[in-house]
Amino acid sequence: MNEDRAVQDEKLQMTADTRPLNGEEPEQEPERSLSALDNRQEKLNCLHGFLSLRRLFYLIGYSVGQYPQAFLVVALLISINSLGMYKMVLKDRIRDGYTPTNAPSRYETDVLREFYNISGDPAMTIMILMPKNGTSMHEKANLDEAEKISKFFLNEFNATRDGRLLRFANLCEPYCQINKVFELYKNAFDEQYKLYTSEKRISKSTNLSYPLATMNGFDIHLERSFFGVILNENSKIKKENNNNSTELAITNSLPPHRAITNMKHVEVIVFIFRGDRDSVEKEKDLSKWELDAYEWSLNEHTSDIVEVQIVGTDVLDNEMMKDGRRLTPFFAAGFGFEITFVSVCVILTAVYHNCLDRGKLLISLGAVLCPILAITSTYGIVSVLGMRVNSFMLVMPFLVMGIGVDSCFLMIHSWQKERRAQKTGTGNRLGMVYESVGPSITITSLTDFLSFAIGALAPTPETRLFCIASSIALALTYILQLVLFGPILAIATKYEHKETSTNDSYWRKRLKTCWKKCINFYCKILSNKFFAVTVMLGTVCYWYFAIYGLMTMKTRLDAVKILPKDSPLQRPNLVLTNLVWANYHPVTIIVNSPVDLENRPQMSRFWDMVNDFERMHNCKGTESTLLWLRDYIKYFYYGEPFDLFAFLGFSTPEVHPEINPYEANITTKKIPEFLKSPFFKHWESFIHYHYEEGVIKLDRFMMNVAYDNTSSWDTRIELMTDWRKVAANFSDLNVTVWEPNGMFVDQMLSLEKTATQTGIWTLVCMAVVCAIFIPNPCSIITATVSIASITTGVMGFLSLWSFDLDPVVMAAVLMSIGLSVDFIAHVAYHFQLAHRKEIRNGRVKKIPLKGSTERLEHTLGAVAWPMIQAGVSTICCILPLLFRASYSPSVFVAAIFLVVTFGMLHGLLILPTFLAALPESITTANCYRVFLSSSSERSCRYVPRRDSANSIELQKMEKKDFLLSS
Repeated sequence: MNEDRAVQDEKLQMTADTRPLNGEEPEQEPERSLSALDNRQEKLNCLHGFLSLRRLFYLIGYSVGQYPQAFLVVALLISINSLGMYKMVLKDRIRDGYTPTNAPSRYETDVLREFYNISGDPAMTIMILMPKNGTSMHEKANLDEAEKISKFFLNEFNATRDGRLLRFANLCEPYCQINKVFELYKNAFDEQYKLYTSEKRISKSTNLSYPLATMNGFDIHLERSFFGVILNENSKIKKENNNNSTELAITNSLPPHRAITNMKHVEVIVFIFRGDRDSVEKEKDLSKWELDAYEWSLNEHTSDIVEVQIVGTDVLDNEMMKDGRRLTPFFAAGFGFEITFVSVCVILTAVYHNCLDRGKLLISLGAVLCPILAITSTYGIVSVLGMRVNSFMLVMPFLVMGIGVDSCFLMIHSWQKERRAQKTGTGNRLGMVYESVGPSITITSLTDFLSFAIGALAPTPETRLFCIASSIALALTYILQLVLFGPILAIATKYEHKETSTNDSYWRKRLKTCWKKCINFYCKILSNKFFAVTVMLGTVCYWYFAIYGLMTMKTRLDAVKILPKDSPLQRPNLVLTNLVWANYHPVTIIVNSPVDLENRPQMSRFWDMVNDFERMHNCKGTESTLLWLRDYIKYFYYGEPFDLFAFLGFSTPEVHPEINPYEANITTKKIPEFLKSPFFKHWESFIHYHYEEGVIKLDRFMMNVAYDNTSSWDTRIELMTDWRKVAANFSDLNVTVWEPNGMFVDQMLSLEKTATQTGIWTLVCMAVVCAIFIPNPCSIITATVSIASITTGVMGFLSLWSFDLDPVVMAAVLMSIGLSVDFIAHVAYHFQLAHRKEIRNGRVKKIPLKGSTERLEHTLGAVAWPMIQAGVSTICCILPLLFRASYSPSVFVAAIFLVVTFGMLHGLLILPTFLAALPESITTANCYRVFLSSSSERSCRYVPRRDSANSIELQKMEKKDFLLSS
């Protein structure tokens, strides 16, 4: 009201008496100066009026109403981006896509790549063999079948890519002998089996014991291939006093496979097929080979005794994308539900206002068309920019559809209310619609955009892609609502009836009266102090459960959750978790500093480091460690372990005493011979060395230490942390640890911090946006607290519903912040308004709002019904996802349901009650009136009033007296 009064004063000042004070010419100069000052001030005030936010939206709406075809052309140009979908690439990166770009595991992986001199990660396909008939995998028939399958996949199985045949034997270098352990064991087993079945004896030079078998003094680590092993009850090794040779105690009652080994049952045999992705083409070849092998195992494998299961990162990514593509019919169903709901709402509203016509169907279609075009344009834009589309982004349409229609409901509601303005033209009517809902729609759209734009800065690549796509889609939705849905409203006006009698119908009058009474009664309840206290106590209880759930939320990510419940990979994943990793979990340790074998202090430091790793909890012990230096010490002192006479059975193998590594006097001169030995050539990929003036110098080397009972992610995280601590303690050796699950571990270690930082920054941006568009500080603070409350509730109750913190839930957090604004900003914006507008006698009138109850009535009358419609339409859109048993959709369904529930609870109950309970002087304070109004002394546009001691009129009088007196 101060602004209106100031404008009137300014007009009076401009029409004040400007006649000369006397007939002299000098007296006219001050008059002209003062009059020019008034004119400039009036122009500035007029310009400010046009540049104000509400006036700006009025001008946009007026232009859209006057020239709808021009804006439809703009919408068409935006929608042309949808053609880029022809270049869309669907691909997930499960292994490293959810790992922060600054995670230690990425550096560790780079060190491993440098060690192997490759540009990409090693491709590793895991083949799991299990018996079909309940037998043991180490029975003769099962071992024969396993050997046959291994050789088939290495040398005979053909994959095809671009018309070329792909065989793994041509792709596996330098890891073609990675399954050599099984081959050696199988050869020794066949020999022992033949001796036992024919002569009831076994060779004393061969000991097929688990976990460490021995053949002619050469050790074989069976724990890398055999899992789920149960030992014989009488698997004790007896020693002969005459030659200290060892042999298994033979029990004639046992079947051959148990008599010649110490194993009673073997559940799983694992083969590894590994190759380096050292070029783009080879990476594609390895990926295609893995996918074809997986399809073969599902559709063509016909063995009656052995089951084959294949797992790999490309298979996992492919399964995720298959699951994403299965969402298409669910999206179609959600779209059908939403357009049906929107059409019903628009038609019923038109019936209520007695303005049903063909244009309402056009409005219903336009409301849903905006988010759909935004979605397709977004896919086109990201595809043209060369970004891939992951499974996260396939959930994005449900999110955008749910959010995109909300603003259209507000525009439709305001459009129906402003029907009287049609007499002044479509442009004026649409201008009033844009002026009424434009600022609040902008707040919600901008905050939705910013919430995902901040998420796009997250260090996890998959989450970043999802947030980039979502932010683009939400921005396009907002733009299309202005340049597409607005023109559709203008065009729909042509179908409206020229004459309507809205108030003649008895039932309409009764319904309108009933609605006003309900709003009035509800607002009086909200304004009641006792009810306000009750609501606040209920809010405290809600905060208690929300914070409790948030504090107890666990951080966990594994393939069981990510994979669809009906995926064929679920079973092999359980085998890997419960059998393989429970029995054998190796860590690769790379010593990057050059090591001098003759430097005793340095070697002592190295062996101390080895001891620290081997004394760690869950370590399987020294016999499970793969360290070339232990074999090299034996070779340096004793030479080849093979004894021909012992192999032919003429003597027993000689047993050499163990050498203390701390006291070993060795050099590097025998390393080339050592690596050429058929017994030790497998160590060649573990060592890097060079010649310097004829002397061999070690550059770097690696080793493996094995651990067990690591099925729990908590155990793996603890081990990874301890490994890195040990590596840091031996920084002089420049030690790096690498473990295949290291990236998953870093995901869980960083998720809590990343989610917290992202959530806080998003909330801060929400507050800044609200401060720009809402001039009342109280509304800004309460809106920010409400958004934080909704987000906390969503996170807390997701935790209480047994959801863990992972990248999917973190994306849901960002979505929750963005969605919650839709329920809060409209209430906060409308409640702080000092007046409402009505059309009386063809003119727009400003009617002041007095008291909190009246302002509550105006606020809820403007936003309550559209808010309910928006919430229900969002639920309708995601409702089909309830029938899709997949993790990511289930998280978003749960999160959206909680956001809608808590958002409507805050927007229609908690926030209005709290605002109504505050003093009116606080809720009506307006920073813009204080600092930008011409009637405020603090304003940069301040003009002194007529009755002020420094007013312009008094300045004129004082100047006149001065001239007369002179």
